[in-house]
Amino acid sequence: MNWNLNDLPLFIAVAESNSFSKAAVRLNIQKSSISRAIARLEERLNVKLLERNNRYLRLTSDGAQLYQQLKPLLEQVNLAGDELCQKGLAGELNIAVTLAFSREVMAPHLNDFVTRFPDICLNMKSTTRILNLYEDKLDLAIQLGPLAPSGFYAQHLADIELCWMSSPAYLSAYPELINSSWLEIQKHVRYYHTQENYPANFCLFAPDGNKYPVTFPMANQLEDVLMVRDSVVAGAGISLLPDIYCRKLVKEKKLIKIAPEIKVSPNVTIYAVYASKKSSSPRLKTMLSFMNEITKKYLTAD
Repeated sequence: MNWNLNDLPLFIAVAESNSFSKAAVRLNIQKSSISRAIARLEERLNVKLLERNNRYLRLTSDGAQLYQQLKPLLEQVNLAGDELCQKGLAGELNIAVTLAFSREVMAPHLNDFVTRFPDICLNMKSTTRILNLYEDKLDLAIQLGPLAPSGFYAQHLADIELCWMSSPAYLSAYPELINSSWLEIQKHVRYYHTQENYPANFCLFAPDGNKYPVTFPMANQLEDVLMVRDSVVAGAGISLLPDIYCRKLVKEKKLIKIAPEIKVSPNVTIYAVYASKKSSSPRLKTMLSFMNEITKKYLTAD
């Protein structure tokens, strides 16, 4: 059978994201390239791998079987490639990471990275500022925004939904807040976080159909979103927090999501940003792969 091996990682990406669009963003390629790759695979295998319409996409039984067989094989290929490239990895890698991402996502896995890639010397800055890749002599930066920064390559890592959070103790004192109005919630926001590249003006869409600017006239501004989160856990009212950094605490019942019908827009995306002229660096490719790997683990952790 005449395989195009380049099609296989594209199929894996679609299978894991349940979306052509998300797979294209993840691989930093055109959506049409994904469609053509799947069509070639289905034609050569003479089976239907995906069921899709305008509302959903899912694997067929044949597609699921192919995914289960291919996934470990591709992981072994990637591992072999990593080992063979070790000689080209020696040297420094300068990166900047948002404060929350460094503490929540990277810190638990840093020792794993150092163990797997001992020849890479990391110089890492944790910051809430948006640094300039050229001026700050960076190979890679983790940045936030509704859109990827122009003029650079950007690998999508995760989407953030902003949610209203409070603690069980605070809601016990103010039970009416669980399904309250925006005007009432606004009075109980004591802290909120600000960070460069966040949208200048968030808006919320209330159940009454009205659109309101998100303002906190009585709240204190903090750059560290995890400090805001931990303050809310300790009973400091309500705040607007990224869902990905609250999931574990919600499961542990230390935080409660309230007023889910009051939606905030726009949502924010986490990107790994790098300059195109450095994209061929083995060290950079290794870190991009590692970032994607640990972000997935963080998002799917129980």
